[in-house]
Amino acid sequence: MAMRWRGRLRAAEQARFRSGLLGRLLTVLGISSLWFRRVSFTKRTLFLLAWAFVPRKMKLIVGGLAAAWLILAVAVTTAVVVVLAQLA
Repeated sequence: MAMRWRGRLRAAEQARFRSGLLGRLLTVLGISSLWFRRVSFTKRTLFLLAWAFVPRKMKLIVGGLAAAWLILAVAVTTAVVVVLAQLA
């Protein structure tokens, strides 16, 4: 009986979620109402949700810039260590 009640309650919640404009839009995007119950809204969560809508080309550009910055930071650090080793 309890399982049947939970099933009916879940179906009613999903129908209510999908009846609104936002619910229909999120359903088209593949995000269900269960997602909202599992996820706590933090800055990281909102960033990851926004990142999901960024085009793949833009992600490649941002990843390339991040990799270039990391390589440059390692090169500068290595150069400073070598110069300091020469002085000592």
